[in-house]
Amino acid sequence: MKNLRLYSFKKTSNFVVQIMKNKIFLIAFIVQTLLINQEISAQANLKFDVDTANFGKVYDGDTVFYEFWFTNTGNENLIIKQAWPACGCTTPTFTEGAIKPGERGVIKVEFRSKGFAGNNLVKQIIVINNGAERYAVFKVKVVDKALEADILKSKTTEKPSKKSKKSKKKKFKPLITPEF
Repeated sequence: MKNLRLYSFKKTSNFVVQIMKNKIFLIAFIVQTLLINQEISAQANLKFDVDTANFGKVYDGDTVFYEFWFTNTGNENLIIKQAWPACGCTTPTFTEGAIKPGERGVIKVEFRSKGFAGNNLVKQIIVINNGAERYAVFKVKVVDKALEADILKSKTTEKPSKKSKKSKKKKFKPLITPEF
């Protein structure tokens, strides 16, 4: 009988030790999860007022400037490390230094349209910062100035043909549908 009691005591104590280990592991897991969530939520966040700008029609050879204003909506200082243009035709400059939560900054973009005549373009500026990566985008239609001037000139110098005069004299006749 003595051996039986000793065996059951060892079995019970091992069970208690295992429960204690599980509780310690669970507490450590919860603490670690809370710390990671706190680190993730403590970030800078760049939010553009307008993240896509439409420059409209631009003549080949013109230079266009635009300012992408943004706010740091995070709870840490925002630091822009770099603003990368899509190509050499675009030059971005940006607010340097720490931008505190709630404060504003700007990314200024200079686009040189020389050599892009006849193209509809969509260009991006990749903004690398201590928060999530962001993109500033602009759209532009580059027009050849000389070609457009020729088209406008030909439209204004054309004389209306006889057919176009007759079409002006036509009157609108309403379509009459029978009623049932």
